[in-house]
Amino acid sequence: MEGIKQRCAEIMAKVFKIETSQVNDETSPDSITQWDSLSHVQMLSELEKSFSVKINPEEGINLETFKMICDWVEDNVKEG
Repeated sequence: MEGIKQRCAEIMAKVFKIETSQVNDETSPDSITQWDSLSHVQMLSELEKSFSVKINPEEGINLETFKMICDWVEDNVKEG
């Protein structure tokens, strides 16, 4: 599932205006100053578009780290 992690990192880098090299499993609002509530919603929207999924708002609010986001996508995206 390395492709999913790469796509998630690219989305986060685009939304938060950072380099993909700055994204790792521990990346969170604590480590990215640009990560606020508005950018969080923008990131979720980009994930939905990129992976053709719908993220339930209650679930989306709890996606607080890069690892949590990747795990959710891996669990909810049908590959192939």
